Amino acid sequence: MNNFVKGDKKGMLLASEVLKIVLAVISITFLIYLLFSIYYAQVNSQRKEEAESTMERIKGIITRINNAVIESERITDISPASWNFFSFVGGEKKPNFCAGESCICICDEVIDNVLLFGNRQISECDDNGVCFIVSNLNKFESFEIEKASNGGTNVQISKLGENIEVTRV
Repeated sequence: MNNFVKGDKKGMLLASEVLKIVLAVISITFLIYLLFSIYYAQVNSQRKEEAESTMERIKGIITRINNAVIESERITDISPASWNFFSFVGGEKKPNFCAGESCICICDEVIDNVLLFGNRQISECDDNGVCFIVSNLNKFESFEIEKASNGGTNVQISKLGENIEVTRV
């Protein structure tokens, strides 16, 4: 009968150790997730600041064009790299910031899945992007902002009739 009790204690020790290992693995996984979340929040914050800086430069150019100070101007070294320029014009769905007006947005591109999650791009621009209302904006194809090491992205903003034209050059 003594042997049975000893064997039972060994089994309890083994279960206790396994439980400790499982809890340690779960804790380490949670800490890694937390560290990555903090890192990506910081990176996204920096990228949003870069996008805001770029949009301020664009606002200045568009204001000068609308006030007939200049006809067109090229903006160089746009950032943040790997984010995209979008135009939302006419009757299409727009980010809330645009409030029914035409606008330019700089935000990270997401792939819209019409069947499951429609309008994810609009939500991304609302939540993590920067938009500027341009009432007389011509529609343009979205494009990705290139890294400076790859030549960077340059944009020409000009007046075309009564409208503002944005083209990648």
